Amino acid sequence: MKSGRTFPSSLTKTVGPIQAIDLALYAAASGDHNPLHLDELVAKEVGFEKPVVHGMLSMAYLGRLLTDEFGVRALAHLHTRFMGIAMRGQTLQFVATLNQVIDGTAHYQLTVLNDTGAIVVEGLTHINQSS
Repeated sequence: MKSGRTFPSSLTKTVGPIQAIDLALYAAASGDHNPLHLDELVAKEVGFEKPVVHGMLSMAYLGRLLTDEFGVRALAHLHTRFMGIAMRGQTLQFVATLNQVIDGTAHYQLTVLNDTGAIVVEGLTHINQSS
């Protein structure tokens, strides 16, 4: 984090629409080739309109929101829960809202929303000021 800078009250990042190439590239990088994420017919067979975005891809974008602002070394803790789904073609909104700062460590509430406004991921993170 830049010297003398205070923690912003909120951070946002918009990603999307998530395309088939995004899912294919994440599958190649992560090794997660589950057809639910890649094959429209498989997704439809199990009740989804389109392939489902990898939960860990959503979490990776959330991590990017934080590291773009604070740097990798400042990220002290990241806890997330997968609450819903995002589907290929949706645009995701990533939000970090400052809850409090204790002894130079910022505590942010994290939320990822899909196009319908449903929560896809929620969580908490701790950001160290001294890093």
